[in-house]
Amino acid sequence: MEAVHVFIKGRSGNGIFYRSEDFLVLITIVSVLVRDMGLIVLAFCPMFNHIHFLFKRIDRATLSRFVLRLTAIFVREYNKEYERKGPLFQKQYGCSVKKAVKIILGCVAYVFNNPVAGRLFKSAKEYRWSLLAYQESDTPFSPPLKKNSCRNIMRIALSKVDYFYSNGNYLSHDALRSIFKDLNSIERKQVTDYILFKYNMISRESLKELYGGLDNMFLAIESNAGSEYDLEDEYGDHSCYRSMLDVVMKLGYKDQGLNLEKLTKEKSDYLFRLLRGKTKAPATSVNKFLHRPT
Repeated sequence: MEAVHVFIKGRSGNGIFYRSEDFLVLITIVSVLVRDMGLIVLAFCPMFNHIHFLFKRIDRATLSRFVLRLTAIFVREYNKEYERKGPLFQKQYGCSVKKAVKIILGCVAYVFNNPVAGRLFKSAKEYRWSLLAYQESDTPFSPPLKKNSCRNIMRIALSKVDYFYSNGNYLSHDALRSIFKDLNSIERKQVTDYILFKYNMISRESLKELYGGLDNMFLAIESNAGSEYDLEDEYGDHSCYRSMLDVVMKLGYKDQGLNLEKLTKEKSDYLFRLLRGKTKAPATSVNKFLHRPT
């Protein structure tokens, strides 16, 4: 068996995913491309400023084509949403071939445990965006969904998701605005779960085969953080980014206003000092959050 670990990083390590909508756009694009290209994904984890993939059997040409398509579509949608221009990711992506089953198992655990290593959660399953929790539940982060008893506006939202998925389309920020419009907080969580479960591109069957069952997989991931010796990862405490996001959102930076590249130098300097003081985050992390030169 062979697998390939892929690491895509934001330009200069700058932040990418500030809103749940950013994650949803990325994940639905990945799902559409994986289906279109016939790829097998063993593990996946988008973090604040980078993305991990673990593919089963993929050649370099196919991988390059996947990364090019993914980044081109996502950057186009992202730039449109935040009214920005230019690249978002580093030109070169990292990849490492894994051939021994034991090494592949360690890499699966490593990818899924990124949020734990980043001090975001104590358990890998608590991180919604890696899709790990959706391997055993269709509503891991919301009350069970009962289509027959939900509001009509909710049924319309779900039908929109079904339409996009069945037609092989990803969900743009504009599409998500239409889907989430007029939903309450619980319904938004349910629809988010619905989207992620439907667009989940991780191969459950391949993982079951690799581990001998999903229960064995969850036990292995929870008990072993895994390892990666071949790629230079974005190490460190990622909880500081969540703390900084809380601060700027309380100041009114929300939705499209989270394009921090548009700040004047004076405002950027002010936020840098404020975030350093309130979160105690390292200067390098604050610069990455604000997209400032380091």
